[in-house]
Amino acid sequence: MSAVRRTVAGLCLPVLLAAVVATGLPAGAAAEQASQPSSAAAGQLDAGRDHSCALLPDARVRCWGFSGNGQLGYGNTDTIGDDETPGSVAPVDLGSNLTARAITAGGSHTCALLDGGNVRCWGYSATGQLGYGNTRTIGDDETPGAAGPVDVGMNRTATAIAAGRFHTCAVLNLGDVRCWGYAGNGRLGYPDLVNTPPNPPDIGDTEAPSAAGPVNLGAGRTATAITAGDGHTCALLNGGDVRCWGYGGNGQLGYPDPAPPPGRVPNPPNIGDNETPGSAGPVNLGAGRTATAIAAGDYHTCAVLNGGDVRCWGFGATGALGYGNADPIGDDEAPGTVPVVKLGTGRTAKAITAGGRHTCALLDNDSVRCWGYGFFGQLGYAPNTNPVGDDEAPGEVGPVDLGPGRTAVAISAGGSHTCARLDDASVRCWGYGGNGRLGLCNELDVGDDEAPGSVGPVDLQTAGSDCAPAGPGPRPGPAPPGTGGGQSASPAAPPPVPPAAPGGGPGRITGLKARTLSRTKLVLSFRAPESNGPNSPAASLYLVKQARRPIRGARGFRRAQTLCKGRCRFSPPRVGARVKLTITDLRPSTTYYYAVAARDTASRALGPRSRTVKAKTR
Repeated sequence: MSAVRRTVAGLCLPVLLAAVVATGLPAGAAAEQASQPSSAAAGQLDAGRDHSCALLPDARVRCWGFSGNGQLGYGNTDTIGDDETPGSVAPVDLGSNLTARAITAGGSHTCALLDGGNVRCWGYSATGQLGYGNTRTIGDDETPGAAGPVDVGMNRTATAIAAGRFHTCAVLNLGDVRCWGYAGNGRLGYPDLVNTPPNPPDIGDTEAPSAAGPVNLGAGRTATAITAGDGHTCALLNGGDVRCWGYGGNGQLGYPDPAPPPGRVPNPPNIGDNETPGSAGPVNLGAGRTATAIAAGDYHTCAVLNGGDVRCWGFGATGALGYGNADPIGDDEAPGTVPVVKLGTGRTAKAITAGGRHTCALLDNDSVRCWGYGFFGQLGYAPNTNPVGDDEAPGEVGPVDLGPGRTAVAISAGGSHTCARLDDASVRCWGYGGNGRLGLCNELDVGDDEAPGSVGPVDLQTAGSDCAPAGPGPRPGPAPPGTGGGQSASPAAPPPVPPAAPGGGPGRITGLKARTLSRTKLVLSFRAPESNGPNSPAASLYLVKQARRPIRGARGFRRAQTLCKGRCRFSPPRVGARVKLTITDLRPSTTYYYAVAARDTASRALGPRSRTVKAKTR
């Protein structure tokens, strides 16, 4: 997914786009889901950066959300879940008569661990993260079954799998670890011992993962679980130790700067770029403490400890660590030197999952607590979308409302959304709804002004099903109508398009231009229309869509990738002022298409779409 920077009249606002946590591991194997190794259900659901995937009762796979790089695996790039149910499409083709034990959703790719221990991966592959010895995208015009298994070694099979933003790691049947994809900052764990500065090579783009050999975890050490974040990887080892490697700049590895001079910002080291992960030793979790589960987010890591306590470390500015402050942990102190996260009186954790900038825990009573950044409802505490954990403990906010009588058996945090498998085997998702990643037949956020238990569940089973009619009675706000207290068998239909505000709604975008800046960057510009009819101020909220094919008609506009998480905000001084949007992290030598519509901030009604423009990166 592209990153964006918004500029209006000299104002530059950075936007951090979340990456994925990948903790989906196999059911019933020696090394299972990293977020809860003892749970079979934990490996059967995963929320990625822009998409979600789940296993069906018959071990087939369904995915929904954005598919611009084939990450849904349906042999096309169609979005699923925005105006159809995930159950309305056939399951992902993994190969003749093949089914999955576990699924993991990464930044723009997905991997499945099959029943026989083979691995299939599909989606974006520019850095080799699919592991097929090339950089060809899989799943956009062929099914994953056509690609065959990833080569992890002769007579070797996988027991656990985790997809990060641009890399993938697996635990193999002897407890060793293989990683492939982008190697920047040492996230694969294969150091460059020759060059200064180190430049470890990508794996999987021109060679099979088997060629790299095992990651050095330390003499006699093996892994029981694996998790991959944005730029780092962590493994749970035999004996309960934790090793982390990759980018350490925010303390997410848990290896603090050993001696920062007074007045200097701590500079915790990267691990795996010019040393082996095994040489770093175990993360300090506290005296006598070991880990039972591990989860890596964008820039933070969390572990469930023996006894059910939780410790988190890394970037803390959004409250994602849960310590009631915004301090980073692990940059100049060990994770084991701070108190445990307060989950509530008498409460302990069974499972943990770390997303882009938020964290969720499955507690001993099968309730869910979430903390961190909550703007899109990803914490599930409607109508409160403020961060949790920055100035209060997660235990102070109570459990997420999953529906009357419902509890959770598995939880997964994505870039800006969260999904849970419930005790009745249904799936509910909440948070940012762009591109249908919540699977509710619309692109509306859930959890910002309605409880997650009041919508859904995701319809995964009904072959050929269309979006169900809305339940009785309108619901306030932009969320889908209720459907009998969250007990319906299929998701609610999207509400009607909000009526235009009394002034007539936003005007049409004019003067849209796209200009290439580099191999991975371009800039859009357009003139700000009125926000609500003649004589109204300039619109400040915009829906910007990106695609790799022409955006034609309302359906094409709806299915295109949504930038700025659906809320590109600017401060144009007047109607007609030129607005600029810088888009980064694009593919080189690739043509992109764009269209824009202004949105009324009160009614959320969209104005007329702009014409479509295109630009090709260098």
